[in-house]
Amino acid sequence: MFHIDFKFSQAHLIVPRIIAWVLVILLVAILIRRIVRCIKTKKPFFNKDFRLLVKGWDKVRLIGYLVLLCLYPLAMQAIHFLPASIIFMFLFNVIFNGVEHVKGFVAAVKAKEGWSNPSFRSIIISLIVSVVSSVLIWLIFGTLFKITLP
Repeated sequence: MFHIDFKFSQAHLIVPRIIAWVLVILLVAILIRRIVRCIKTKKPFFNKDFRLLVKGWDKVRLIGYLVLLCLYPLAMQAIHFLPASIIFMFLFNVIFNGVEHVKGFVAAVKAKEGWSNPSFRSIIISLIVSVVSSVLIWLIFGTLFKITLP
Protein backbone atom coordinates (compact mmCIF):
# COMPACT_ATOMS: atom_id res chain seq x y z
CA MET A 1 0.00 0.00 0.00
CA PHE A 2 1.14 3.57 -0.72
CA HIS A 3 2.44 5.30 2.39
CA ILE A 4 4.30 8.57 2.96
CA ASP A 5 6.35 9.12 6.09
CA PHE A 6 6.91 12.72 7.06
CA LYS A 7 7.18 14.91 10.09
CA PHE A 8 4.25 17.27 10.60
CA SER A 9 6.71 20.15 10.86
CA GLN A 10 7.87 19.32 7.32
CA ALA A 11 4.38 18.80 5.80
CA HIS A 12 4.50 22.09 3.93
CA LEU A 13 7.38 20.78 1.80
CA ILE A 14 5.45 17.89 0.24
CA VAL A 15 3.23 19.81 -2.19
CA PRO A 16 6.05 21.91 -3.73
CA ARG A 17 8.01 18.72 -4.43
CA ILE A 18 4.98 17.11 -6.05
CA ILE A 19 4.36 20.19 -8.17
CA ALA A 20 8.01 20.36 -9.20
CA TRP A 21 7.94 16.73 -10.35
CA VAL A 22 4.67 17.25 -12.22
CA LEU A 23 6.21 20.26 -13.98
CA VAL A 24 9.32 18.25 -14.91
CA ILE A 25 7.16 15.44 -16.32
CA LEU A 26 5.08 17.95 -18.31
CA LEU A 27 8.26 19.60 -19.66
CA VAL A 28 9.57 16.22 -20.82
CA ALA A 29 6.21 15.45 -22.46
CA ILE A 30 6.25 18.81 -24.28
CA LEU A 31 9.82 18.23 -25.48
CA ILE A 32 8.98 14.73 -26.71
CA ARG A 33 5.97 16.05 -28.64
CA ARG A 34 8.14 18.78 -30.18
CA ILE A 35 10.83 16.28 -31.19
CA VAL A 36 8.27 13.93 -32.75
CA ARG A 37 6.62 16.81 -34.64
CA CYS A 38 10.01 18.03 -35.91
CA ILE A 39 10.95 14.53 -37.09
CA LYS A 40 7.60 14.05 -38.88
CA THR A 41 7.68 17.44 -40.62
CA LYS A 42 11.47 17.32 -41.15
CA LYS A 43 11.86 20.76 -39.61
CA PRO A 44 14.68 21.79 -37.25
CA PHE A 45 14.04 21.71 -33.49
CA PHE A 46 15.18 25.32 -33.13
CA ASN A 47 13.48 27.60 -35.63
CA LYS A 48 15.33 30.70 -36.91
CA ASP A 49 12.08 32.71 -36.91
CA PHE A 50 11.20 31.77 -33.34
CA ARG A 51 9.74 34.57 -31.21
CA LEU A 52 9.25 34.12 -27.50
CA LEU A 53 6.72 36.95 -27.34
CA VAL A 54 4.20 38.00 -29.97
CA LYS A 55 4.44 41.42 -31.58
CA GLY A 56 2.78 44.14 -29.51
CA TRP A 57 2.98 42.20 -26.23
CA ASP A 58 1.63 43.95 -23.16
CA LYS A 59 4.72 45.10 -21.29
CA VAL A 60 2.84 46.40 -18.25
CA ARG A 61 1.01 43.12 -17.65
CA LEU A 62 3.96 40.78 -18.18
CA ILE A 63 6.59 42.81 -16.35
CA GLY A 64 4.13 43.82 -13.62
CA TYR A 65 3.11 40.18 -13.14
CA LEU A 66 6.74 39.04 -12.88
CA VAL A 67 7.63 41.82 -10.44
CA LEU A 68 4.61 41.08 -8.24
CA LEU A 69 5.36 37.36 -8.39
CA CYS A 70 8.89 38.01 -7.09
CA LEU A 71 7.75 40.45 -4.39
CA TYR A 72 4.89 38.31 -3.03
CA PRO A 73 7.06 35.83 -1.03
CA LEU A 74 9.05 38.72 0.41
CA ALA A 75 5.85 40.46 1.44
CA MET A 76 4.58 37.24 3.05
CA GLN A 77 7.72 37.10 5.17
CA ALA A 78 7.40 40.75 6.15
CA ILE A 79 3.64 41.12 6.75
CA HIS A 80 2.43 37.48 6.80
CA PHE A 81 0.04 35.58 4.56
CA LEU A 82 -3.29 37.32 4.89
CA PRO A 83 -2.38 40.98 4.36
CA ALA A 84 0.17 40.10 1.66
CA SER A 85 -2.34 37.93 -0.17
CA ILE A 86 -5.04 40.59 -0.08
CA ILE A 87 -2.67 43.28 -1.36
CA PHE A 88 -1.05 41.18 -4.06
CA MET A 89 -4.26 39.56 -5.29
CA PHE A 90 -5.72 43.05 -5.61
CA LEU A 91 -2.65 44.22 -7.54
CA PHE A 92 -2.78 41.17 -9.83
CA ASN A 93 -6.46 41.89 -10.51
CA VAL A 94 -5.71 45.52 -11.26
CA ILE A 95 -2.91 44.57 -13.66
CA PHE A 96 -5.03 42.05 -15.56
CA ASN A 97 -8.19 44.16 -15.61
CA GLY A 98 -6.17 47.08 -16.92
CA VAL A 99 -4.13 49.70 -15.12
CA GLU A 100 -6.21 52.37 -16.88
CA HIS A 101 -9.05 51.52 -14.47
CA VAL A 102 -7.05 53.14 -11.66
CA LYS A 103 -7.20 56.52 -13.42
CA GLY A 104 -10.90 55.98 -14.08
CA PHE A 105 -11.44 55.06 -10.44
CA VAL A 106 -9.79 58.26 -9.23
CA ALA A 107 -11.86 60.31 -11.69
CA ALA A 108 -15.05 58.52 -10.60
CA VAL A 109 -14.33 59.24 -6.93
CA LYS A 110 -13.67 62.91 -7.67
CA ALA A 111 -16.85 63.17 -9.77
CA LYS A 112 -18.82 61.11 -7.21
CA GLU A 113 -20.03 58.76 -9.96
CA GLY A 114 -19.72 55.53 -7.96
CA TRP A 115 -21.21 52.32 -9.41
CA SER A 116 -22.22 53.97 -12.67
CA ASN A 117 -18.54 54.19 -13.62
CA PRO A 118 -17.10 50.88 -14.99
CA SER A 119 -13.61 51.66 -13.67
CA PHE A 120 -14.98 52.27 -10.18
CA ARG A 121 -16.89 48.96 -10.30
CA SER A 122 -13.81 47.10 -11.58
CA ILE A 123 -11.56 48.35 -8.76
CA ILE A 124 -14.16 47.77 -6.02
CA ILE A 125 -14.96 44.26 -7.29
CA SER A 126 -11.23 43.47 -7.45
CA LEU A 127 -10.87 44.64 -3.85
CA ILE A 128 -13.86 42.56 -2.70
CA VAL A 129 -12.62 39.45 -4.53
CA SER A 130 -9.14 39.90 -3.05
CA VAL A 131 -10.38 40.23 0.52
CA VAL A 132 -13.01 37.48 0.36
CA SER A 133 -10.89 34.88 -1.43
CA SER A 134 -7.80 35.49 0.72
CA VAL A 135 -9.79 35.28 3.96
CA LEU A 136 -11.59 32.13 2.77
CA ILE A 137 -8.32 30.43 1.80
CA TRP A 138 -6.80 31.41 5.14
CA LEU A 139 -9.82 30.10 7.06
CA ILE A 140 -10.11 26.86 5.07
CA PHE A 141 -6.45 25.98 5.45
CA GLY A 142 -6.34 27.08 9.08
CA THR A 143 -9.53 25.45 10.35
CA LEU A 144 -10.33 22.60 7.97
CA PHE A 145 -6.83 21.36 7.16
CA LYS A 146 -5.10 22.66 10.32
CA ILE A 147 -2.32 24.16 8.22
CA THR A 148 -1.02 27.51 9.35
CA LEU A 149 -0.05 29.81 6.54
CA PRO A 150 3.03 32.03 6.87
